[in-house]
Amino acid sequence: MTQSMTQAPARPQPVPTAETRPFWAGAAEGALVLRRCGACGRLAPPLAPRCPECLGDSLQPETLSGRATLKGRTRLHLQPLPGRSGPLVIVEAALVEDPRIVLVALDESGCTAEAPPGTPLRLGFAAPDDGTRFLIVLSAEGQP
Repeated sequence: MTQSMTQAPARPQPVPTAETRPFWAGAAEGALVLRRCGACGRLAPPLAPRCPECLGDSLQPETLSGRATLKGRTRLHLQPLPGRSGPLVIVEAALVEDPRIVLVALDESGCTAEAPPGTPLRLGFAAPDDGTRFLIVLSAEGQP
């Protein structure tokens, strides 16, 4: 067996686009960054090429609080990511700044296990060994 066959496959890395570059640049610094429309003030989801409200293209990066509300979660029992074993909990979280924007995060600590939908969350970033930061749930209300 060759060395490449015995090593776990590398985790897929994000490829920033013009739309997602502010998000990934913020993530590298540990900050949740989305773009806000200069014309109408609406936050745009990470993949939006234009403002979803007025279709304006003057979107400027803005650092957000990381506060969100639990919308739902699922537990994967299969090997969900290269180099990681299950189960893995994936959470949908609506941002406090604009609840129409729902982001997906990992719950690595299990803090949402008993939390009902609507529970306040704190989102942030964790860096695995390869240095790329991914969105995680830092805490849920009433949890450490």
